[in-house]
Amino acid sequence: MASGGRRLAGYYPLIPVPLPQVVNGIEVYSTKVSCKVTSRFAHNVVTTRAVNHADTAKEVSFDVELPKTAFITNFTLTIDGVTYPGNVKEKEVAKKQYEKAVSQGKTAGLVKASGRKLEKFTVSVNVAAGSKVTFELTYEELLKRHKGKYEMYLKVQPKQLVKHFEITADIFEPQGISTLDAEASFITNDLLGSALTKSFSGKKGHVSFKPSLDQQRSCPTCTDSLLKGDFIITYDVNRESPANVQIVNGYFVHFFAPQGLPVVPKNVVFVIDVSGSMHGRKMEQTKDALLKILDDIKEDDYLNFVLFSGDVTTWKDSLVQATPENIQKAREFVRNIRDQGMTNINDGLLTGISMLNKAREEHKVPERSTSIIIMLTDGDANMGVSKPEKIQENVRNAIGGKFPLYNLGFGNNLNYNFLESMALENHGLARRIYEDSDANLQLQAINDLTFTEEVDMKEMEEALKERDYIFGNYIERLWAYLTIEQLLEKRKNAQGKEKEKLTAQALDLSLKYHFVTPLTSMVVTKPEDNENQTAIADKPGEEPMDAVTPSTAYLTSYQPPVTPYYYVDGDPHFIIQVPEKDDAICFNIDEDPGTVLRLIQDPVTGLTVNGQIIGEKRSSQDSQPRKTYFGKLGIANAHLDFWIEVTPERITLWNGAAQSTFSWLDTVMVTQDGLSVMINKKKNMVVSFGDGATFVVVLHQVWKKQPNHHDFLGFYVVDSHRMSTQTHGLLGQFFHPFDFKVSDIHPGSDPTKPDATMVVKNHRLTVTRGSQKDYRKDASIGVKVACWFVHDNGQGLIDGIHSDYIVPDLF
Repeated sequence: MASGGRRLAGYYPLIPVPLPQVVNGIEVYSTKVSCKVTSRFAHNVVTTRAVNHADTAKEVSFDVELPKTAFITNFTLTIDGVTYPGNVKEKEVAKKQYEKAVSQGKTAGLVKASGRKLEKFTVSVNVAAGSKVTFELTYEELLKRHKGKYEMYLKVQPKQLVKHFEITADIFEPQGISTLDAEASFITNDLLGSALTKSFSGKKGHVSFKPSLDQQRSCPTCTDSLLKGDFIITYDVNRESPANVQIVNGYFVHFFAPQGLPVVPKNVVFVIDVSGSMHGRKMEQTKDALLKILDDIKEDDYLNFVLFSGDVTTWKDSLVQATPENIQKAREFVRNIRDQGMTNINDGLLTGISMLNKAREEHKVPERSTSIIIMLTDGDANMGVSKPEKIQENVRNAIGGKFPLYNLGFGNNLNYNFLESMALENHGLARRIYEDSDANLQLQAINDLTFTEEVDMKEMEEALKERDYIFGNYIERLWAYLTIEQLLEKRKNAQGKEKEKLTAQALDLSLKYHFVTPLTSMVVTKPEDNENQTAIADKPGEEPMDAVTPSTAYLTSYQPPVTPYYYVDGDPHFIIQVPEKDDAICFNIDEDPGTVLRLIQDPVTGLTVNGQIIGEKRSSQDSQPRKTYFGKLGIANAHLDFWIEVTPERITLWNGAAQSTFSWLDTVMVTQDGLSVMINKKKNMVVSFGDGATFVVVLHQVWKKQPNHHDFLGFYVVDSHRMSTQTHGLLGQFFHPFDFKVSDIHPGSDPTKPDATMVVKNHRLTVTRGSQKDYRKDASIGVKVACWFVHDNGQGLIDGIHSDYIVPDLF
């Protein structure tokens, strides 16, 4: 283990450089460390390139030191241009898979935590003879504050001259960066200055350390390296607004970073809609969530519940301290909540606000405490003051800017704009909550939730929009990271069934989010054939995660609203599902193999999707019409300079000039720069560009004994609500609201498929009732979708004619 001097691992986010043993013909010729820090959450990628000059397979061991709070999240091998990703598995399962691969002479790698404190990780790689291998190790950590600054600490010790050695750090802090510096213990300031660049402005900072070969030498004629010691990046943020609020991809996390002060007590009032419309699942979710909060609330905190329907009731007359006795009584109160009556939002909120104000005025809560009010409702006001503008005015005047209001709205049938406006003008936010079993409301860990009146939510939302340095769904990963961290901590002192429960929860989240923890290891194997992978690979973490409690975090999770979805699959069949009509429209496009069609083009977001047609194999004597499918898809985001080419054989990603190729034989998760790509082995690929643009590519593998058929692809748009009104294409044009009417349903030429008249886009069309298949969940069986079929390549339904959508190539 590399020495750390007097430094304590728990205080320093170490950026690890692998320490290869250069023996037996193994040469390491490149080591690069790329760090992206967003709101103190660090995502670090260490890339090392090596070549085995020997004529036999050799195993190379890398020792990587990490602080106990860091989790490795990925490890990949890239061999001959093809990337083989790591799969996180339970420890023993991963170990057996690795040993089997090594015994068969295959290239394999194993990542495991070697100690309970997670201070050392070992990556063992068996490198085949003559192979050129790229190792990519990724880990994540929430940075800790030390001596007034956030510090990123790197132990540099490559043990040789490295032709390409580079460390880069990009930092994004919504509060603004106040200082940024870097230093190295192994090099003089004069030499450091020529190899180091650093800059910061506003919310962004950048550091780069790139010594040449000559700068690495311990003397002008030496062949050994002077890169041996500490490389440290320090920075701080503007401290005027100590409460930090993060909102991305349906998760929002709140945490407090005071200047050396302990966490202050909280005063929390929950204003809960108990009107009749909350009956059933919504009320069950609310009770479950509140009971979880009570499990973790601290004794120094104060709380109360306000229930509103046609009238308003409270649990207590004023806020009460969260003593064990009061918590037990609160649990009984929550379990006995019943729904009834109308919806008087105005009086419910004003009662909660008055309660917080009175508690402060009468000194019934600690002087140094912070307050928050959270409302949960599923509908519009229909009793008392019911005009939204008047309710907003009353609430704004009552709060007076002293604390934030958060509105959580259930379901589709509510005035969400009203809830959002009211929250934002009171320095809070609104989120829509859905009843789906995998989207239940999770109100957790109020024990570490703190707010101050300085939080500016509008400014925070704007900051997040310009998050060039943010990596994908980092807030969701931060939530998972904090949750696992707390579960592991609780597990240390637990016994019996409680320990088993905590272990199972931590293991499930570790697998779901691809974290290497004391409970998991990661193994990566270069597959030799499909049979090998079928025997040992699996798909971890696919089930909905348990509702567990994050430390230092408050979470609400929600699902996007039920929106139209659009897809093209099969021969190729285009289906436009319109939930307002509880119906769907479908059409085919008949074109020759090799034709490329524009499916989606959005000039505002930069997103483009094109598909190339393939045809089934036919003899020259066969006069039947040839069936066609999509055999290749191109998905591009010009703004991110990111491109994906998908075929039934492989998936190729370009990030600028950097290229990675994946097979359909593994489960892969790639997350970077505002996007995520998830490949589910032999099933589908999910691509998300932030919150509001999600596509699914389904893999169809035909029976190999049918020589006339090709494997092909289906393309599904499952979320498009953030795409612009300028979006077009065979699918994209339907992202905008449109209406159609069907009348005069009568028997058609096929007695099982009636005809009808459809009026759409000012055209009167003859359409035929039929059905297509939705293969998102099962590519072999599918789910039947009834639709009205528009003839003649969708003419009259699509804008222009179908040949207008033919483009020269995939990108």
